[in-house]
Amino acid sequence: MNRPNPTSPPPPPPPPEEPRKSSSPLVWILLLIALIAVGWYFYAQRDTADAPVEPETPIGEPAEIGDGTPPPPASEREAPAAAPEPSTGTTPPATRPADPIERVEPSYPPTALRAQEEGTVLLRVQVDAQGNPTEVDVARSSRSRELDRAARDAVRRWKFSPAMENGQAVASTVEVPIDFRMDRQ
Repeated sequence: MNRPNPTSPPPPPPPPEEPRKSSSPLVWILLLIALIAVGWYFYAQRDTADAPVEPETPIGEPAEIGDGTPPPPASEREAPAAAPEPSTGTTPPATRPADPIERVEPSYPPTALRAQEEGTVLLRVQVDAQGNPTEVDVARSSRSRELDRAARDAVRRWKFSPAMENGQAVASTVEVPIDFRMDRQ
């Protein structure tokens, strides 16, 4: 029988198996960025408009009528209706929208100034027949609550020349833009 040699050391134990490493998070981040870039590319391609199609018939030349028949020669066409002759009597009064005549400049709100907020507020103003603003609403916001409020407060103190229809002052609605710019302060 073979006996082990008492002087030789026992064989070393096998090395422990290392756990299998998963993919690096960096690889996953790069893959995600690549997918976003590809998606962005295709999204941008979808939004591009094709070049406008040139008309088959040059402008100014007669085209065919919708049923396929060519238009009559110029000598047979009806003459366009002439502009009406100005009458020698009274002309109807002009119709015009309301127009601001006394403006109160809005004060730049201190919080918006500190936050360096700028923008344009578009206000929809109801003007009565006397030229006073009766209702002031934000039609398009500047995305700053303080700027919107300052613009509304200032326009409420404006005076308008009322809108005219057939020579009579009437209530109307006008849109007024108010700009807030840091360089104007």
